[in-house]
Amino acid sequence: MDSLDALKMTVVEEPSKEELRGLIRSLVRYNETRAVPENSRDLAVLMHSEDGSLLGGVMGYTHWEWLFVSHLWVDERLRGHGWGGRLMASIEDAAVRRGCHSAHLDTFSFQALGFYEKQGYTRFGTLPDYPRGESRYFLSKRLTK
Repeated sequence: MDSLDALKMTVVEEPSKEELRGLIRSLVRYNETRAVPENSRDLAVLMHSEDGSLLGGVMGYTHWEWLFVSHLWVDERLRGHGWGGRLMASIEDAAVRRGCHSAHLDTFSFQALGFYEKQGYTRFGTLPDYPRGESRYFLSKRLTK
């Protein structure tokens, strides 16, 4: 870098996947100089009917010995019958087999806060008015002793 005066910042409304990947790769490389490697790997548990239709699933990824649960969905016809809890238990068990000791996730006030608390998750943060009139909650759970 010859001169800091030559630097230019640009707002990019719709960055390309290549630009985003480059930014993420650079951050991961930096992080790995300060902490253990992320070893980030996707993980999912899917539930299908006999005809192959998707009826539910949970997905996320493991890294730094943690599971992050990004999405959980159960078909409305199956809700209230314990399938969500079974999906969560399955992904948590798979994460423990990968060496994870804990899990974290977030949910909204119009989603499933009570459900996750029943699964043993504890709220550690709240972002009020996100989206307007609602809240976003951050939860975690210890998976091993």
